[in-house]
Amino acid sequence: MRLAGGLLIALAVGTSGADYWVFVAVVVAAVLAVAAEALLPPLGDTRPERIAGSVSRLGLVLVFATTFGQYVFPSAPGAAAAVFAAVVTVADLAGVRLGDYAARWVTGLSLAAAASLIAICVGIPPLAQFIAPDPPSVPGLGLAVLVLLPFLLPRRPGAGRAAAVGAVAVAITAVALYQLGPIRLGLSATSFRELLAAADAVSLLPVLTVVAAVVTVPVAIDAFTEGRERLSPERPKATLACGLIVAVAAFFAGPVVALALAGVGTLAELVLRVRARRYRSKSDRSRRA
Repeated sequence: MRLAGGLLIALAVGTSGADYWVFVAVVVAAVLAVAAEALLPPLGDTRPERIAGSVSRLGLVLVFATTFGQYVFPSAPGAAAAVFAAVVTVADLAGVRLGDYAARWVTGLSLAAAASLIAICVGIPPLAQFIAPDPPSVPGLGLAVLVLLPFLLPRRPGAGRAAAVGAVAVAITAVALYQLGPIRLGLSATSFRELLAAADAVSLLPVLTVVAAVVTVPVAIDAFTEGRERLSPERPKATLACGLIVAVAAFFAGPVVALALAGVGTLAELVLRVRARRYRSKSDRSRRA
């Protein structure tokens, strides 16, 4: 679900910095996500861990709001993203939660959309011609990993889930590069529209708009609730504070800022999980000694 809501703009931003090497970046990010889920403990409840977890999840909400604005209301993306954040805030105030049944439906829709996109891109000969890539730019490659990683960590813990999400991301990246090429793929935050046009599927653009709306709203509500609860379990004060911050940021921040915030929050979260694992290992050795 997070992948569906974030990859629509994250892939374009990652490609703008890494060119064809974005494929390597998504593979690296997928490996990191699987390793994190397999080897690291869940995020704990210390103050730094609560803050990092809240920042990463509210960063995800900001990305989903930006995705919604860019794809659903391209004429006024900032205003639409701010309204999106306000709706998510009201939903949290009302106690709306993403249940397992709704999550399965959204996941199923996302997988169906991904499968259709892959089939279209593979079935239509590409217009873009392959041009041998330049040597990879380390900053560009690092940026691509940073902006893609938050959406490759599964909503619910599990190395198997992370592997499945990573496989879908790698497949979509491969067909997008095959069909559109890195220049056009990284040219615009809404390059998936260009991808459908290049694959002779302009008639499916309204479907893409609907998918962008459907996959971003529920996962944004879920991430907002998690982020707010890590700061404070109390409503409505914490909800209103988080909602105001996200709404203002959504109005002014573009895709790059939103993705960078989510990436930095996720990276901080992983560092704290690594520290927790090392602390537990030392404690276990001390007990055995």
